Formats: sequence, structure tokens, C-alpha cells
Amino acid sequence: MLASLIFLTVLLPIFHAESTSNSDTSVEYEIILLSEHYHDNEAFTQGLEMYNGSIYESTGLYGSSSLREVDPWSGQVIRSVALNDTIFSEGITVYNETIIMLTWKSETAYVFDIKNLTVVSSFSYQGEGWGICYDGEYLIMSNGTSSISIRDPDSFNVLRVVTVTDELGNRINKINELECISTAEGSRVLANIWQDDRIVLFDPSNGTLLGDFDASSISEKNSDGINNVLNGIAHHNSSEFWITGKNWSSMYLVSMTNLSGVEKVKCFTVCGQNNNSPLKAISLVLLMTVIFSISFLYLDQKTRNEKNQEIDESNNRHDELPDVMPASQRRGGAQDD
Repeated sequence: MLASLIFLTVLLPIFHAESTSNSDTSVEYEIILLSEHYHDNEAFTQGLEMYNGSIYESTGLYGSSSLREVDPWSGQVIRSVALNDTIFSEGITVYNETIIMLTWKSETAYVFDIKNLTVVSSFSYQGEGWGICYDGEYLIMSNGTSSISIRDPDSFNVLRVVTVTDELGNRINKINELECISTAEGSRVLANIWQDDRIVLFDPSNGTLLGDFDASSISEKNSDGINNVLNGIAHHNSSEFWITGKNWSSMYLVSMTNLSGVEKVKCFTVCGQNNNSPLKAISLVLLMTVIFSISFLYLDQKTRNEKNQEIDESNNRHDELPDVMPASQRRGGAQDD
């Protein structure tokens, strides 16, 4: 193994990888708390959207689902409409003076007139509804897995489906509430991950994960139950957003950094001719580490097989959950999303 590493050390400069980015610093994705405001702690928040200075919020649970307009600064409900007890409200988005609201299991999206919050039409879809946003051209919808559907806003027909993955190709599961934003690089989506104290940023055109925001410092102030999780993102202006959670007593105005996505091109083949790049050494070390790890795992596996030992791979972090998970498994026996 040592001989192999020495051999690789000699040969790797020939096949080194370089980044085409002019920046050699890491991109930081940070949530900066600006102010804290009242939020109805009986609101099981499913969707959050800002429009003309007001927050529009959908609340879930059978028998408690509603659509409401809220003053973001005071948290007071301006108006609201209660939904049928058979409806479990999910994410919402504003489109052409209407609010489109998903439902969890009813396979129906209701369209409300934003002026009087009355239902004016509806769409049918297959499977569960979780989060939705409008990027100025398409509706983007989540269903609790890693799959995101891109839909026509007028017909609600699925145009295509993308899978959200990290840079290693691992799927990002349990994608929940969505917020579409426009950046210099194009359309981007911020998403809550169900029962996780983080918000992710991804490119809806290909599902590539671009950023990961740690919201644990805010969540730990509110999450006093298994279901009282971070959920709800509404774009205020520029890099400022309102965020809250299910049954939280507070809503927060925050700033989120690097939303335009300083997207580095990651190459693992010959990408340039600048041999003086400071990233060369890092690329070599990373590639050597990967090769060494693969060699070590192969030898370890071979040794175990020769000894006829049973291998337990249940903790392999690359193992993926299926796209469609039973509700009882995903919900963990807890109250519905």
C-alpha cells in the first residue's frame, strides 16, 4: 500500500484537477438574526409567503387547517379562513393574484383568490403534497422525498422531475417547504428539510445542492416537541427572509449570505494548464485520500470475507432511503407533517 501511495504521488501531478473559479476561499452560508417577532404558537405552519407587505401562512393538521394573512411585524392575524376538517393543508405560493395551496394526502391543490381568500379553482395531482413555490416561470413542488416536480402554473401538469443531490451524488431527502428566489446565476430554491435544523439552497434546473444553512441556533429556542420543527421561509427583500416553525411562538427576520451562489466548478479531470494554481496541492491530497480510502475499504472487505464474517453496513452514510417512504416510517410515529 505504501508503495502504491508513493507511485501515486509521482503520477498524480500529471492528472491534477484545478478549479476554474478565481476564488480560492470557501463559500460561507450563514443565517444572521436581525429581529424576533410574535408568532401564533397554535399555528402548525406548513407554508409561508410574503406578498405586498403581508405574510400569508397556511397551517396544517386535520380539523385545524387554515389560510391566513398575518402582519409580519406584530404577528397578528389580519384575516383567515378555516378549511374543511378533511383537509390537511400544506405549502402555499402566490401566482397571478391567487394563492395555490397543496394538501398532504388529498391529491388536490386549491386555488384561492388573494383578495377574499375564497376558493376559485383547484388542480389534481398524484402523491403527497409538501412544499411549493413559483419562480416567475414554473411552479416547483416537493413531496417529502428528494424528487422535485417542475409544473406548468396554468395546468399544474408535470413538465419534468429533478432529484436534489449533494456534490457526492447523495440524495437530499425529506424536502419540505420551499421558497423560490432569483439570483444573478438564475432561479434558486431554499428548502426546509423535515425534522432537520437546516435550510438548503439548490438549483431547480438540475437539483444540484449549492448551499447549506445551519438554523440550529434559532430552532433550539422553539423546538420543544418532536413536531415543532423549523418550517416556513418567506422572502422579505434582497437577502432578508422571514422564517418560523410549527407551533413556534416567534417568527424571525434573518439575512442569508451567498444566495447568489458562488458556484465553483469542481473538476476531476484536466481542466486547465495553470500548474501554479494554489489549488493543485489540495486537489492532489483529496484525490490521494479518495484512492487510499477505496484501497483500504477493499482490503478490509477482502479480509472480512476471507474470515466469513457478517458485515453490517447499516451505518453507511451513503445508503439512500427510497424516494417513496411509508408515511408511518417517515413520520416516525409522530404527529403528521
